[in-house]
Amino acid sequence: MKKLAAFAGVLLIGTLALTSLSAVEWPVEDKSPDSIYSYFGQNVGGKISKSLIFTKPPKKQTTRSGAQTKKITDEEEAEQEEVQNVMAVKDGTILIVMSEYDDDSDFFPSALGTSVILAHDDDIISVYSNLETQSVLENTKDKTSLGEGELIGHTGNTGWQQSSSTLEFQIIDNQKSAAINPVILLPRTEKEEDYSFTGVVLQNKSGTLYDLRESKVFPAGTYKVYHTRNKTTVPYKISCTINGVIEDEIFFDTITLQNGKLYISGKDKHYNSDILYPDENLILTGEITLTPGKSTLGLTSESFLGKQKQLNYQLSIY
Repeated sequence: MKKLAAFAGVLLIGTLALTSLSAVEWPVEDKSPDSIYSYFGQNVGGKISKSLIFTKPPKKQTTRSGAQTKKITDEEEAEQEEVQNVMAVKDGTILIVMSEYDDDSDFFPSALGTSVILAHDDDIISVYSNLETQSVLENTKDKTSLGEGELIGHTGNTGWQQSSSTLEFQIIDNQKSAAINPVILLPRTEKEEDYSFTGVVLQNKSGTLYDLRESKVFPAGTYKVYHTRNKTTVPYKISCTINGVIEDEIFFDTITLQNGKLYISGKDKHYNSDILYPDENLILTGEITLTPGKSTLGLTSESFLGKQKQLNYQLSIY
């Protein structure tokens, strides 16, 4: 299969302008929020995930004579392949079909398994990974392009997910060297998975954590604000204010590559995975500076449909 080293080398670093990008269709048939196992920007394996990872499709029912559906046996269930069709999200040129390669990078890790990469006319690239190899070879054989909705292949067990037959899907801006949150470009669903905004703690420069359910008095200084990480979803934006003034905003719209590391953008800086996800349980809400006096710390999460959740804390700073 083709290698990725030459392709990855052409990616450029820059500032992404999402307004220039057009919408894409869903790569799978199930378009409900329940179809997504892990969202773009999540903590996956200690790294910031650039992918939408879809859920395993439900097991099929077997219809027997008399048009009556009966419970299948354990043997029949084990033989069923829990796979789903994967389609091109828009018209595109087949850039790379890969199943075996040794190249490895944060943008295209070898753990993606059998993958198809399509190039589109607005400088975006769509990546379909963890596919079943034979179905990909059959559907891409002798083709140089695929039309929107055309079958690419079936989900498989070729990537890091191993026994899980689920699609790992990415959209990348080839010109700006930025991964784009696919949710921004996919058609909107009528509902979103609810975001839980709880367990807020402050971390000082020495790394000490203060639970805001227990502490309300702090020395002046700079703090990182964390809250409990949701296991599946991330918001579109999370922000911190002090007395109504925005201190920091973290956007989960793009992930950039700088000096070999992946970053999410804040108000005035970029955050890598070590800062964004200091452990398995926390996610960064932002950085704040506390000065002596009474302060109101405001925290807000905003979904892709504009739904907000807010928390406020009255703090005393000395």
